[in-house]
Amino acid sequence: MSQVESNDFELEEPVDDVEIIKELSPKDSKSKQKLEARRRIDDLLEQKRLRQLLDDWDLDDTDA
Repeated sequence: MSQVESNDFELEEPVDDVEIIKELSPKDSKSKQKLEARRRIDDLLEQKRLRQLLDDWDLDDTDA
């Protein structure tokens, strides 16, 4: 019979409250805020689109 080697690796314990924080320049900070705002707008538009599709689908179901 063949033996299977065990590849046990020791993992370092994750450090809990350690975050790498890079100081942002005002320009980077403003760009980040714009990006987050754009994502929120996109999410809201997607929700609106999905609601409209659902409403249209419901109307089609009642007509049949």
